[in-house]
Amino acid sequence: MVHSRSRLVAQMCGAVLLLSIAACGSTENAAEDPRPGAVVDPYLRDNTCTAGDPVQNDAEPTDRLTQLSHTAGDLLLVNGIAPGPQVAVDGQLSSDQAADRASTVPGDASITEALWVAAIPPEAGLDPVRDTEEYFASQARRISTFKVTEENLGQLLGPNWSSVIDVVESFARNGYENYVERVRDAPPMREADAAATRAQLRAASVDAGLESQWETAQSIVPIYFQSCDLSSNVAGDDVDLSSSVLAEILAADAVAAAFTTRFAPAEMVEPLARGLQIALGAETNPTAAGGLTKDYDPNEILSPEDVELMEAEEPSLEGP
Repeated sequence: MVHSRSRLVAQMCGAVLLLSIAACGSTENAAEDPRPGAVVDPYLRDNTCTAGDPVQNDAEPTDRLTQLSHTAGDLLLVNGIAPGPQVAVDGQLSSDQAADRASTVPGDASITEALWVAAIPPEAGLDPVRDTEEYFASQARRISTFKVTEENLGQLLGPNWSSVIDVVESFARNGYENYVERVRDAPPMREADAAATRAQLRAASVDAGLESQWETAQSIVPIYFQSCDLSSNVAGDDVDLSSSVLAEILAADAVAAAFTTRFAPAEMVEPLARGLQIALGAETNPTAAGGLTKDYDPNEILSPEDVELMEAEEPSLEGP
């Protein structure tokens, strides 16, 4: 069915608007402007949410993400930067628009946006309300020179950052709608206690001194799904809401498993990673173990504060 994720999308859009900063970069083709006179919906995210060219994946993640940032930052400096598409004027771009235009690999824009938020704090003394133009111009300049290295990926996404990036590429590779359809058509794939396991892995990450890295890695998932859900919506495409939410939850589970592989027990990590593998068809005999489900609590992908707000506005929200 054609749907709008109503409160969830509105809430996430608000968060992205507040966090919106300068943008990222890419290749010449990705950075090209639409043909003169073309009307492109500012919420479309084709480079992020549709299937990509496998050849582009051959580049090292550090090189791709650095180039994405530089190209996107240049786009923002040339076109002007706006806090969000809804307030852009005279060809200005929001950071997520620039990230998408600069991206050559599906999912990379979402990863880079999460890195910007974590690594590029506002310039001291600038207020986004009082000094709006200078504030965002400063962010654009800093993004245009942002360099992604293995060292800062470890600092921002934890010691197993490469596996986190691999997970994002695995669910984004063939496009958002393709992934949601696979989840819809897949057999039961999730452990009944997966939400509790993910909470335990978060606690283990906090104990390991990796709380901020956990939060940054996890934030990639809602950034991607908010962008792609809205992009499909404005394109008029049919996306099943229940399957989309489950797809997001499976992605969050898999990112959690990848993040904690080096320091959490395998008996916790491996079952949490299986859900995405089954949905993508990588599990050869998914029904052998039994006890799997497609049930979920949609609130589990939200922070406690967000859950409280969601329940106040939509107390009847339930899983399938």
